[in-house]
Amino acid sequence: MKTTRPRPQRTPLPQDEAGIPATPPRADAKPGGGEKVDIGKSYDTYFASGLYQSRYPRPNRRTLRTLEQLLPIEGRLLDYGAGEGRYCLSLAKSHAAHVVAVDISTTARVTLANRARDMNLADRVVICEPGDAIYRTEVSEDGGFNVALLGFGVLGHVAGRSRRMALLLELRDALLPHGHLVLGLPNAMRRFRAEQARYAPRVQAGEFEEGDIQYERVSDAGTVPLFYHLFHGGEIQADLTEAGYVIERMTSESMLPETVVTKSKTLALIDDLACSALPADLGYGYLVIARPRN
Repeated sequence: MKTTRPRPQRTPLPQDEAGIPATPPRADAKPGGGEKVDIGKSYDTYFASGLYQSRYPRPNRRTLRTLEQLLPIEGRLLDYGAGEGRYCLSLAKSHAAHVVAVDISTTARVTLANRARDMNLADRVVICEPGDAIYRTEVSEDGGFNVALLGFGVLGHVAGRSRRMALLLELRDALLPHGHLVLGLPNAMRRFRAEQARYAPRVQAGEFEEGDIQYERVSDAGTVPLFYHLFHGGEIQADLTEAGYVIERMTSESMLPETVVTKSKTLALIDDLACSALPADLGYGYLVIARPRN
């Protein structure tokens, strides 16, 4: 039986074309830098080409272990940005989890549905896109999640701080009082340093927010343009605090690039040990565990 947290009566926020609740920006907020990038279309190409699967063939062991520790058997998991099921299918199988898998990419959702069916997990995995009728029922209305995952870089693909904050607020309301948000965030100190330097004048001009870049991946199906917001540790703490969370732990997602640790089990083990010994600010990405502030 699903237990839900007391949910405040709020007027639903209007949603934009990507299904992310739209909130009025702060007076000092600059516009997000990703307006010219259609993330859904880009990820359709990324997945359809097979490039994403070839770059990230397995779950990150540190992220998966964190989820396994936090999610109870037969718990309720919200995987926002689930892709082709890198995490949620493993947890549906190992923990008999009840999964709501959300992704903006039609290609990813179709692949995930086929994989869930082939693994006899279709009855445990509900698949939807942000803001559709299923999403509104499962997330905005029902909630009651033990764990919400915004995995490897998902939040960074959301352009505009106001939109990222709105998503964090919505996921907080969907969690149980004792539930957890798990975040994988790109570290601005380690990622895309050349792109950050190139976009610095546009940040100063107000076209982009600090930390915003655009970059490309090249696949057999064509060029994949992508938007990314890169995070500093202090920014993560400030945003989660403002969104009503308490950070329980902030560590490294990996020290080596994600593609390395998801391809090689040996390097993943070595990397795991390094993450345990080195400061989070040195990591390729941050792994953050937070809970709603009650």
